[in-house]
Amino acid sequence: MTSAANAIVAILLPWLFGSVVARSLSGPGRSVWLYLGQGYILGILAVVWLTKAWDASGWTLNLRTMAGTLILLTALTSLGILHRKISVRATVPRPADLPHSPTASWQRAILALLCLGMGTHLYAVAQELFLRPTFPWDAWRGWEPKVIQFFANRSLEAPMGTIGNYGEISTIALLWMMLASDTTHQPFLHLPWLLAYLALAATVYGHLREQSSSITSAVGAYLVLSMPYLNIHVTLAGYADIWLALAFTVGVLALADFRRNPRHLTLIVAVLMTAACFQAKRAGAGFAVVLSALLVIETSLRAPRPVRIVMAVALAIAIGVLGYTILGHPGLQLPLPGNHRLIVTSEEFRITGLMRFTFGPAWHPTPFSEAVLQFGNWHLATFLWAFAIGVTIFYREWQLLWSTKILGVLCGAGVIAGYFIIVSPEAAVDHTGLARSLTYIMPLAITSLLTIALKLGERSSEAKDPPQIPSGY
Repeated sequence: MTSAANAIVAILLPWLFGSVVARSLSGPGRSVWLYLGQGYILGILAVVWLTKAWDASGWTLNLRTMAGTLILLTALTSLGILHRKISVRATVPRPADLPHSPTASWQRAILALLCLGMGTHLYAVAQELFLRPTFPWDAWRGWEPKVIQFFANRSLEAPMGTIGNYGEISTIALLWMMLASDTTHQPFLHLPWLLAYLALAATVYGHLREQSSSITSAVGAYLVLSMPYLNIHVTLAGYADIWLALAFTVGVLALADFRRNPRHLTLIVAVLMTAACFQAKRAGAGFAVVLSALLVIETSLRAPRPVRIVMAVALAIAIGVLGYTILGHPGLQLPLPGNHRLIVTSEEFRITGLMRFTFGPAWHPTPFSEAVLQFGNWHLATFLWAFAIGVTIFYREWQLLWSTKILGVLCGAGVIAGYFIIVSPEAAVDHTGLARSLTYIMPLAITSLLTIALKLGERSSEAKDPPQIPSGY
């Protein structure tokens, strides 16, 4: 095959495999956009794990043999889906009240304008990506030299040292493209970042489409695609932040789907996204912890009442002990698997042999408040989100406040605020790291904002048009 054909295979094959896995885990009858959004990150994660397993086995990294393995896995997964479909012989359940596509002219016009806007953003971002060579900073001293060594050695060996705060998804996704095209310096090698951008929009659209009209869903996808800082991290491809944003969004939305429709295979998507957060970059550890906590909460909600009480008490005790320790009281040490230890004191948070964060001597909340209240990167999402929460409290829609998406946004914001206010306030002064970190939760915040607006709109409609009582009762 030519280099161009190899590159097409390298792009489409993981996406196909991931979409088949997403169909298997999320179940039949879901939005095809949801399958595509989940499928891309699942496919890239499969490439990461396959590459690591291949290298650990001592085999030379080779696209054809690795692609053949992915094709085999895709075929086996598809056969499994077909076997279950034949054995169950059940029709796909579809909600009777699923919103239809717009029929009025003005609705079609709005949808067309939204699609035009998304196409414009996609064109502009793709043009930048294809025309711009690898941008400097961490790229030149971090992941780019490392991946070129991987490619030259046809293994995950990089004798020349580079900065090590980037995870495995960025490096192996780029390596996969290099193996396919047999080159190391072409801008099209960064296509996975553009496709992650599309997958994020597809996930948001697919999730909203199952609950709302195509116009509302398209608004959500447009707001995600038009976020300035997200656009930057596509055009300056190579950085790991878009992968973390995609993994965290897919994971939380999968847990939200589980609460709405308790299909236990959906939980596997959340577990896989927890692993993806860990492998995206070092900052992903906090978001992996958030996903793990949400996973425990969602599963415990369906547990017997005594189990829920025990888990709630255990969670309260854990939070209390952690807060008591961070505020300057005696340190906490817990054994972990693999001869590691968790150490938490008023000076540091450390897992021996894995990570270490030191706490600053003073708290500095000003940069964080500037980022969420003054800067225009997020379409005024902070104010709109706060307003929506206030309206929800006013109408006493407590179930909305306890939704998985809102818990994900709040916990994610807590991780970001804790790091940049307590752990590393000096890193927030120029807003570079802080702004990219807020990218992780903003797609989820937009989705939850539109969900709240949708539910409150339904409540208002029901109040205006109360159900009619049939005569004779």
